Amino acid sequence: MSRFHLARRNLGSLFSKGKMALPNGFEFLLMSLIPVAALWAADPASFMSGWNEGRSGLLFAAFFVLLEWYDGRGEFQGRPNCRVLTVWLSAALFLGLYYSAVFFVGLNDTIANAGIGLGLPEMPRMFSWVSMWEHLVFASYVFVVFFSAYGLSNLVRMVTPIAYLLGMAIIFFLDAAFPYASLGPLQAIVHVIVPIVASLLGFSGIKTIWQPETSRLYIFMTREGIQWFKGAVEFFWPCVGVHSMIIFFMIITVLVAKIEASRPRKALYSLVGAIGTFSINVFRIYFICYYVATEGVSYAKAFHESAGEIMFMVWTIAFLLVVVKTEELLQNKSKSEYAGGHGIVNSKKRSMHSIECVGAPNDT
Repeated sequence: MSRFHLARRNLGSLFSKGKMALPNGFEFLLMSLIPVAALWAADPASFMSGWNEGRSGLLFAAFFVLLEWYDGRGEFQGRPNCRVLTVWLSAALFLGLYYSAVFFVGLNDTIANAGIGLGLPEMPRMFSWVSMWEHLVFASYVFVVFFSAYGLSNLVRMVTPIAYLLGMAIIFFLDAAFPYASLGPLQAIVHVIVPIVASLLGFSGIKTIWQPETSRLYIFMTREGIQWFKGAVEFFWPCVGVHSMIIFFMIITVLVAKIEASRPRKALYSLVGAIGTFSINVFRIYFICYYVATEGVSYAKAFHESAGEIMFMVWTIAFLLVVVKTEELLQNKSKSEYAGGHGIVNSKKRSMHSIECVGAPNDT
């Protein structure tokens, strides 16, 4: 019997050491990433579909969770207790029931029919309306899991993935309520971006004809002195990347706001982030049209549904790394100047003190 108690005590000690060896907040990280990994294993094709047809947004949210956890892992103190674990299990159970209903009961069809019943424009399978609810459910899950463990005061340390999911949900709702070109203010951005893209294509030797009335760009390729019609691209505000510009600029602004820098520099970083995000989107549309002319519509569509969004992600990471590195260099420079200045002052004080000490005996 004593051996049994000894083995149990050693096992408990080993388990406790294992918990202490885990990085802070690691349990929360697992709770956030495991559902995405499970969805990937269950339906990998859904992560490769178009922006409002699949779950690529959940991958971006998982990346932002990982980014925020890595940045603030030193602040996530404490281990989940029984109350927190109970909340986590309840949240995981709710999320599991939701996706079970999606895969086995046809919940998405019910949500789509409910949207039509509420008066939303009827679209094929109501992709945006359905995706809005999935992003809201996942945002709620991440919020509950984090809030139950670390409280509302620390929510700023995990605000990026939640803001991203809620922002995407708003964009999905706008697309569901105002499809195609019906949302005038956002559709107006199309008439700014497409002429720039047409000019860039002209520099590449590709002739285009832009018809603002129909929002179509006709693409031609010249071979052996003959112009060949390669295809027409119809642009609406979601397809032209307006939602990505809004979301990623919002993410950049949130992350820049958390950096320890002066307000003028934060404003400058946000401005550069906005210009860079707009430029990335212009080049994304350019590549889509370029591939229509050179590779065909199928290749261009595949690029649009996959690599296009990755360009925004790469830009966001690169931009934030540059900002963080710039701030580190500025802070190190400021510290060295501060230390150097104090060193000069101290040396002067020591010199004055030595003169006084030497001069004192001569005065007596």
